[in-house]
Amino acid sequence: MPKVMNTGRIRHPVFGNRRRWATQTTTPLWWETTIRRHRPRMEREVERVLDDIRRRLG
Repeated sequence: MPKVMNTGRIRHPVFGNRRRWATQTTTPLWWETTIRRHRPRMEREVERVLDDIRRRLG
């Protein structure tokens, strides 16, 4: 889905109804830009969770 979101257009079934489809527009490269902006914080959070798990298992 992120690759599709980066194109600026998402086509999907309406509420799972495969006979009825909708097209929505997004800001091109929205996903990639958002991930890059928040990556340092996400990496810190993943490290924190892994440290918590290591402590519980250790």
